[in-house]
Parts: sequence; structure tokens; C-alpha cells
Amino acid sequence: MDVEITVIDDSDIVGWAASATRIGEIYMQDVASMVNHVLQALRVYTRSPTGTAAPQISYNRLSRLNVIDHGNPQGLQIGSDWISIATLPNFRPTLALLAGNFAPNGFVHLQHCNIGQNRVLLIELARTFGVPVYAGTGKHNPVYRLNFGHYVRANPDGSFDAEASRP
Repeated sequence: MDVEITVIDDSDIVGWAASATRIGEIYMQDVASMVNHVLQALRVYTRSPTGTAAPQISYNRLSRLNVIDHGNPQGLQIGSDWISIATLPNFRPTLALLAGNFAPNGFVHLQHCNIGQNRVLLIELARTFGVPVYAGTGKHNPVYRLNFGHYVRANPDGSFDAEASRP
């Protein structure tokens, strides 16, 4: 089954407000916890009809991964971790664990202020995840779920759409 997952850093008032206006979100403290919690949320346990065999584990696929935290034109926060083009190599192996867990039309929506202004970082993140990454170029309001700039889309092949539709 394809599922949408929203991950929030609720360690401040902005994250708390974002979580108060959603149902079923999961929480993160850093990149490692985000990836672990997303993979745990995708896991499905199936028991045999008789209950005698060990549970079988399968995984749902991500149709959409929403990540909500702070950002600026230089980078984005995932919990206590700061990702910029300079620090991405430190986080790429962990973030890449999500690649391969997306549905054929799956994507990532970064809901961080101004991160859509960083074309290079977004393309590198799209390559890391193996799916398109959407972001806004202006301030993001997580309660009303909109960006006051315009939306962009970075693709794993290195292409970039500077006038993307809102995901």
C-alpha cells in the first residue's frame, strides 16, 4: 500500500503548532530518528491465519513524505541536525536509507522556510532520495500548510522546475 507520512520536529512552538493541526504525524529529533521512525511506520506485520508461524514483515511504500522544520536559503533543519550543501555528505548515507521505499510517483515535500531558494541542495537531496523533492521559496506556515513564495521541484536526474505546482 502507498502511504503519506508527515514528520515533524515538535521541540519548539512552531513544531508544536504544526503537530496540533495534524493527525497521525510522527516525530523526529534528528536525521537518524527521522529515517528510523519513517521506516518503522512503513513496516507491516502479518500473522499466519493459525498464528503458528512467525510474523511476516512487509513494507508499505511512501507516496509522499512531508518533512516539517526550520530552514533558510542556505539549508534546512531536521531536528537538531543542520543540512546544507557542506554538511549533506555527513547525512547522505542515513537519508539514502529511504531511497527505494517510495512508490513510483512518490516524492518528498520539504516544508521549511526559504529552502526552495537552494537549487543545488534540493537537487542533491532528490538524488539521495531517488525521487523529486518539492519546496517553497518563501516563508512556510505549517498551520495553514502553505508557502508564501512559489514552489520548486528538484528531480533525481538533476533537472529543476522553478515554477512547480503546489504538491
